[in-house]
Amino acid sequence: MKSHDFDLSSLPQPDVIEALDYETIYQHRKSRFRQIAPQYAEALEIESDPLAVCMQVESYYELLLRQRINEAATANLLATAMHQDLDHLGAFYGLTRAEKEKDDNYRLRIRQKTLASSTAGSKDHYRNAALTAAPNSIRDVEVDSPEPGKVRVSVLFYSHVDAYTELEKVKSHVLSDSVKVLTDEVEVSFAQAVPIDVHAEIYLQDKVPDWVFTQLEGKLKEQWLNQAALGIAMTPSWISAQLHVEGVKHVEVFAPSQLVNIASNQYAKLREIKLCLMR
Repeated sequence: MKSHDFDLSSLPQPDVIEALDYETIYQHRKSRFRQIAPQYAEALEIESDPLAVCMQVESYYELLLRQRINEAATANLLATAMHQDLDHLGAFYGLTRAEKEKDDNYRLRIRQKTLASSTAGSKDHYRNAALTAAPNSIRDVEVDSPEPGKVRVSVLFYSHVDAYTELEKVKSHVLSDSVKVLTDEVEVSFAQAVPIDVHAEIYLQDKVPDWVFTQLEGKLKEQWLNQAALGIAMTPSWISAQLHVEGVKHVEVFAPSQLVNIASNQYAKLREIKLCLMR
């Protein structure tokens, strides 16, 4: 599920996280020890010398300590916190994890709640309400206004859930007096599917076995499912990238032949895959 303000996973690594390298730590310790006790400089150059071995062990323990500090720092960041660490961040923002809710969904709801708290009736207000109603079932939600005074909440569910039952839960909550703004006309509905066919020719490198080709359709379906979100355009270049695995020399994509624009209340749905192996 994508974040509608920004992608937490795209944030640069925070400055508090230190890049670790054992050899750098070891050489720094050796250099410091030579300054303090130059008479042992020759012993330090012999890797099997007890002094050098002791220095190596201590450098390794320092590496582990610094790594633990890095982990403690990431546990306090919304973008990287996991499991019980994420639960504590959620509690800070007044949002508890739903039963069996995955980290990514919970992380998004935490972020969404902070956005939705600004203005009742805003896009984020309704999006947060939908996510709250079915936290384990929703892949993505988009809120737009097709005309003045009308709010459209489009919901994309995971394929393994009973979408009709879950949509009723979302409707009940979003249209309740505690959520719906009196002056808004709110519609809650399924996101619209835009069916897309994929036709491509695959050219393998010399002596590459046919199984490289036969596994491409499954890989494409898997990546397509992972990519599923509202308003994400589908491009031939993306399809080519998924099919261009090791051993593939060239991919010629015939369908879609150009970028397929997807509206904010729509998602791309795979309809037919036709891959041809060329020699």
